[in-house]
Amino acid sequence: MLKKAWASLLALIFILTIAPLNTSANEAFLDALEEDLKATHYDYKEGTAEIVKQETLRHSNGNEVIAAVVELDTVRDGIFITRKTEFHYYDATDNKILATADLVEVEGATEFSDANIDMLGQKVVYWLPVLILLLLIAVPVVILFVVVPRFYSTTEYMNPIYEKNDNPR
Repeated sequence: MLKKAWASLLALIFILTIAPLNTSANEAFLDALEEDLKATHYDYKEGTAEIVKQETLRHSNGNEVIAAVVELDTVRDGIFITRKTEFHYYDATDNKILATADLVEVEGATEFSDANIDMLGQKVVYWLPVLILLLLIAVPVVILFVVVPRFYSTTEYMNPIYEKNDNPR
């Protein structure tokens, strides 16, 4: 029992000491990724980039490269939201996002992309445009069937008078 407790405590200490090193690399990657996405996607919504899956690779010159599947949102005209999933590669040693041409020298980049190709894609979020279209239809209907009949109508007021007088027209 005492050995299990010590093993659990040492495992917890080990995990807690490793995690901050990895998160600082992830934070630097996300910062560099934010700048790159602002430059490449004119409709990128800031702060929506999220790493779904990542793997550490090696460059031919020995630099550490982080390969990641990143999910991000783009917003056009304030209502058309698209959720995209893309590959991004980050050179942790030089602190820069790698272009596609630089991936030739990265060992395992093609294997990473081949293994995760099914995660790529984009999907449109339809709820906001549909809501706006429903409002465009619902508001005039409410005005026609609820508001307009409550207005004062002179024809309803004058109808009994016209019926009593037999005025030919």
